Amino acid sequence: MQSEEYQGKDRDKGLLEAALFLAAKPLSRTKAAKILGDVSLTYVDCLLDELQEGLAAPGHGIELHREEGKALLQVKRGYIDAVAHLAPHQDIPRPVLRSLAVIAYNHPMTQADLVKARGNKAYGHVQELIERGLVRAKEHGRTLLLHVTDEFLRYFGLSSIEEFRFHIELPSPESETDITKP
Repeated sequence: MQSEEYQGKDRDKGLLEAALFLAAKPLSRTKAAKILGDVSLTYVDCLLDELQEGLAAPGHGIELHREEGKALLQVKRGYIDAVAHLAPHQDIPRPVLRSLAVIAYNHPMTQADLVKARGNKAYGHVQELIERGLVRAKEHGRTLLLHVTDEFLRYFGLSSIEEFRFHIELPSPESETDITKP
């Protein structure tokens, strides 16, 4: 029979896991402490350590990611391709995704340059991407300077924008020549 203290810790770890699962954004240690009934941050760290260790074991499709005092559950890299179509942002229309790819590849870039590359509909794309938290904009003269956000990196399982660029395959000059041959 487990002691009451251990049952309490198991309950708290389960509650923390549930909170991480439902949280739309990374959960801060302070917020986690409040959810658990105003417990100490040391106790939260202990629970996060145990949760992270448990999920790291083979057979788990998710992992606990911690950064800058915040934590979130994410799909392990080995499973992303098989389940990515189930992700919440799958409702992003293809033209908007294309504009996001242009922004990410040229990060940071001006909205004026995006509109030159993608057309006037890009204004609406930018607004949608800002609302979804994937892009942020700062005034830059008479236009906006567009940056991808940490939410963009988290959503696509990237640690940096350079990692995104590394995965982009640009057509080689030979392949363009091959396409134009009869």
